[in-house]
Amino acid sequence: MPPEETAKEPQPQAPRRRNTGLHGAFWTNVLLKILRFLPVWLCLLLNSLVVAVIYCLAGPQRRAVLENLRGLRPDFGPVRRWFAGYQIFLQFALTYLDRLWHMHFKREVTWDIPDLAHFEKMRAHPGGVLVFTIHSGNYDIGATLFAQKFGRTLHMVRVPEQTDELQELRAAELKRVEKENPHLRVHYNEVDSHLGLELCRILMAGEAVAVQGDRVVTGVSPIEMEDEGVTFKIPRGPLVLAEISRVPCYPIILQRLGTLKYRIVCGPCFYDGKTKMRADDLGKIWLPIMHRFVHEHWDQWFVFESLVKKSAPQDEPEER
Repeated sequence: MPPEETAKEPQPQAPRRRNTGLHGAFWTNVLLKILRFLPVWLCLLLNSLVVAVIYCLAGPQRRAVLENLRGLRPDFGPVRRWFAGYQIFLQFALTYLDRLWHMHFKREVTWDIPDLAHFEKMRAHPGGVLVFTIHSGNYDIGATLFAQKFGRTLHMVRVPEQTDELQELRAAELKRVEKENPHLRVHYNEVDSHLGLELCRILMAGEAVAVQGDRVVTGVSPIEMEDEGVTFKIPRGPLVLAEISRVPCYPIILQRLGTLKYRIVCGPCFYDGKTKMRADDLGKIWLPIMHRFVHEHWDQWFVFESLVKKSAPQDEPEER
């Protein structure tokens, strides 16, 4: 590992927020009680109204989403961009309902995997495999299905939730999922956890690791890279892991098609691990893959931090 990587001090973890806030477990517990009694069609109708209220009240998250859209889709005018931001909030809420229906009420999810040739090639590789994905579709239930179809152990990496109560709820959910799916292992990217070394060992042992290569949150070291006139802030850790592990890297991105319906988009290997490449050079290959997807499916990218901007200055006023 390059010395400039090891010399960096870890960033402090964000303080836990109150349980009744936007990131608290209180609202999830309320939702679980409601979902027990209401039919799906009524839940979807009420969801649209609730999301509209949240979209208006969640100022920091709304402004971050609108700023990302300014970079991703400069062809959108202010009005179109405003409603596009609402669509992102709405799609995220719908994936969250799907997650609760599937994990707590055992509703079946329908999957479409159009790129089976890439998937089969990845599965047939005898050694370790590094899967790059992004915050779209439904990461947790997608990893479950992927581990089942993959037929090998898949280690998925998650960032801890922002409140202790919600983290306890998530951990309990995923513990149940691990028991039901022996090929799935969940790891949390926490400060001072030395997770990178553990993941490298796992890859060297011939197993698969899924990392999120798009979102920069507290405790994650960022890197700024440009693609087609758009500057992205992406996490450096997955790129360094690919550099030092020298295993094949595949992009797999989840897309929501409808209620409890998803697609797994599996692209061709973008780094075969046979030649030595630095993290920055790997980022130049990975970023265009991610950029193409989020430009076309902007409503599927569930990132509520400001990570994208046009490389050229923008003269438009900031949305509020």
